[in-house]
Amino acid sequence: MQSVTETNPKKKWRYGDAWEQFPIEAGEVWGIPANGSRVAVHDIFNPLPDFMLSADFLFIDPPWNRGNVRSFYTKAFLDPMQIESFEQFEDVLFGRVLEIRPAILYLEIGNQNVDRWYKWLKHHYPHCQRWSVVYYKKHPTNIIRGSKFSPIDFDYSGMDEAEVIYKSAEIESYNVMGDLCMGQGIVGLAAYAAGKAFVGTELNKRRLANLLKKLAKHGAQIERYS
Repeated sequence: MQSVTETNPKKKWRYGDAWEQFPIEAGEVWGIPANGSRVAVHDIFNPLPDFMLSADFLFIDPPWNRGNVRSFYTKAFLDPMQIESFEQFEDVLFGRVLEIRPAILYLEIGNQNVDRWYKWLKHHYPHCQRWSVVYYKKHPTNIIRGSKFSPIDFDYSGMDEAEVIYKSAEIESYNVMGDLCMGQGIVGLAAYAAGKAFVGTELNKRRLANLLKKLAKHGAQIERYS
């Protein structure tokens, strides 16, 4: 995707000062060498980093509509007009998931597309579940889960999305937890809290740096792999 000029990051979309402490850039891989966790600044329209293929559990909270997608590109100082439709983004997202082929997949999705996404999930996974939850403690949304093995005997209904992520990291059986839209890193923090490795990609370097800063505060030794 085409970049646009980052004219004044001090006034807009800084997401704090984490990036000044952990200046991750596109093309670099940072993480926790002690457990193999890795993250990178990455546009989902580009080929996946090889490390993402190690994820056997994905938990993804992607944009839910074209306006949402374009907003994330704008805040990452990329040209949002290159996103012609939400279906364009959706097709790429699902394609990346199929490349990784995780044994367990969680998707967070709003009411507008939840039925269609659940239908896609049922096409690719033998065991599917869905729950009505909230984000930011009050806004309604949905969690859908697909598994190659079995349903889980736990009800997420009514929980906040952040609590769902932490709980899933605790109760699911997996080796590496992953996220294709890492944002500020709740999936990484949840996996780390559960004593598991994680991998992830995120469009916005300043948002991703917040994960590295929070991990360091929790005692993780953060390094740049490449």
